Order: sequence, then C-alpha cells, then structure tokens
Amino acid sequence: MALEGRLAFPVGAACHAGAGDGVTAAILAIVAVAGGLAYANGANDVSKGIATLVGSGVTDYRRAILWGSAWTGVGALLGALFAGAMLATFGTGLLAEGTTPTLAAALAVLAGAAAWVLLATRTGLPVSTTHAIVGSLIGVAAAAYGAQAIQWSLLGGKVLLPLLLTPFASLLITGLVLRATRARSASGRVAADCICAEVARPTRIGSAPASSAALMRGVAELRIVSGTAESCDRDRPAALRVTLGHLHWLTSGATSLARGMNDAPKIVALALSASAIGGPAAVSAPVLYALVTAAMVAGSLLAGRRVTRVLAEDVTPLDNRAGFAANLVTAALVTTGAVHGLPMSTTHVASGGIFGAGAERGTLDRRSLLKIALAWVVTLPAAAILGAVAYAIAAALSG
Repeated sequence: MALEGRLAFPVGAACHAGAGDGVTAAILAIVAVAGGLAYANGANDVSKGIATLVGSGVTDYRRAILWGSAWTGVGALLGALFAGAMLATFGTGLLAEGTTPTLAAALAVLAGAAAWVLLATRTGLPVSTTHAIVGSLIGVAAAAYGAQAIQWSLLGGKVLLPLLLTPFASLLITGLVLRATRARSASGRVAADCICAEVARPTRIGSAPASSAALMRGVAELRIVSGTAESCDRDRPAALRVTLGHLHWLTSGATSLARGMNDAPKIVALALSASAIGGPAAVSAPVLYALVTAAMVAGSLLAGRRVTRVLAEDVTPLDNRAGFAANLVTAALVTTGAVHGLPMSTTHVASGGIFGAGAERGTLDRRSLLKIALAWVVTLPAAAILGAVAYAIAAALSG
C-alpha cells in the first residue's frame, strides 16, 4: 500500500507543474519549517544514542556524533516503511472529526515546535521533540479552532500516557539490569565483558615414516569462551573477540536508528498535512522523507555536541556496563513504540536510562536531574505558547 493511502487526508503524489506563485510560496514555507524542525530534532536528539559512548570513555565526541548521525539517517528512512501508524496519529489524527486545518495552522505547529527545540538546544537542555510537537499542536488548535477541536481522550491515551510512563520504565529496567549484574559480581561470579571465539587445533604427536605429514591427535573444534577483557587479552591473544565495548557501539547505533524511525514520521506527517492543504501542488511523501532525513543528519553533525555534553558529563559518571545497559533498554523501548505507533520520546527514554544508571550506583547529580526535569515540564506549555504565537503571525500574513 502506498504511504499516502494510510493517511486520513489526501496527499498529492508530487509537485505539479504550472503551480502559481502562491502555491510555490506555500511549498517553500512547508519545506522551510519542516526542515527547521528536523534540524532542531537532530541537534537535540542525536545525544540520546551517543552520550553513553562519550560518558563511559568508549570514544570521543567527533566519532560518536558521526556514528549517531549515520544511524539516525538510516532510521529516518526506515520510518517510511515501518511507521505508518505514527504518520496517521500525527497527521490530522489528533483533531476532532470535522475540523478542517488551514495551511497557516499546519505551518504554525511545525514552527512552534521548532522554535522551542532550537531554544532548548541552544541552552544545552535535552527536551522532547514529541512533547514540543504536541504542545505546539494544542496551542495552535486552541487558538485557531477552540479547545473542542482536540481529541483529548486520544491525545491522553495514545500520546501523553506513553510519553509520561516510558522514562520511568526505562529508569526502572536499566536499574534492575545493572543491579542484577552487580549482584552476580558480588556473589563471586565474574561478570563477563568479553566473548572469545578460537579454533582448538589437533595436537601433533609425531611424523609418519613414509611421508612428511604429521601424525595428529584429535579434531579441530570451535571454542566459545567468556570472561573479562583482561583475561581474553592475556590467555587468548589470537582469538576473535567481542567485548562489551563492541556491544556498546551496537546498542548506540540501535538507539540512534530507533529514534530516527520514531521522530521522522512525526515531522513528515505534519508536513504532509500542510502540503495537502496548500493546494494541488502537494509535496510527495518520499521528497519530504528525504528532506527530513537530510535536515536531521545536518542538525546532528553541526549542532549535536552541546546537549551530548550535558548527558555525557553532567548527569552521572558512566562506565561501559552502565552505558550499554541504558542504550539497550532505550533501543528496545523506542523501536517498539515506532513499530506500534506509540509516540515515545527518545529524550525521556534515553535520559531515564541514564538516570537509572546513576540512581543504581548512587552517583546521580541531583542538580542536573532537576534542571532537565524542569525543562521537560516546561516544554508542553512553552511550545503551546510559541505555536499560538506562530499561528497568529501566519494567519496575519496569509490574511
């Protein structure tokens, strides 16, 4: 089924030739605000998959940001295939039946969310793009159509509830995983952080009389051994090994991929909604996905360091095991949400995992925690106000 066919509103397949100046201006406005929100998302959210790599000393900022940006781009493109439910929810799915959105309103939702996320990124605060979108949508809908235009029950059950519960779930699960591994170490059993694979060769016992071939005892076999990285280096220097550091890289990439799958469809859905309103010259879904992906990657590469530093250095000291556990839990939760159309916040889930790691070890910086929590609380009303202001400006310009 074509992507457009899953949506509750008509979307043109491509930009038609011969469009008037007004339609061209509308398309440019859609591209600008959608690209701006995607850029802001990349700048703020790339940190959620890579902060643990830097914080635990696995790699430096440059390599971590390159890694996270690449997997974010892959995830954003995969979102076109696996996130149809998210598209439907963030298209016109949160508006009451019979509400006809205007181009000014659709653009204002994007602009309000982008303004807040960019402001938060500038100050180094990890905030939720999803929360910003929801807040901006509420502000615009209330200003343009009244509060009755919002499907509050759907908004609460399918959007706000997952956003509120998932950080606590991430915190709890990460803490339990780390506690289980610590209990294993305390019981005297070594918590393995390296898996070695080596071939055990037959033993030479002599040479055959009539040839130069050796007489061998036994057969070659593949042995898989787990232990600490130090024991692998010492006892099996030639073995193929997978360490916790390697797995940490993988979970970081999985988290970045999951966040791309989760966030790109939300931005594309809003842009598609605006393009359908803008007249017959609607922008196609593939074009918007390409634009959003490129802007997310650009934001990650050019402005992703500021928020990454806060999560990597200010919240809690991290080691390899804690970072791996936090990323593993984040990737699992966010991927589940993307596939099932549950708009989880990668910010909340990833931060919850880092909070869980710090709480379990007793090293959580309360000042940083309160600062980030305050930013989360402020996001919804701040984005709503910015969305309403953006709508007033857009309506005045279009009227």
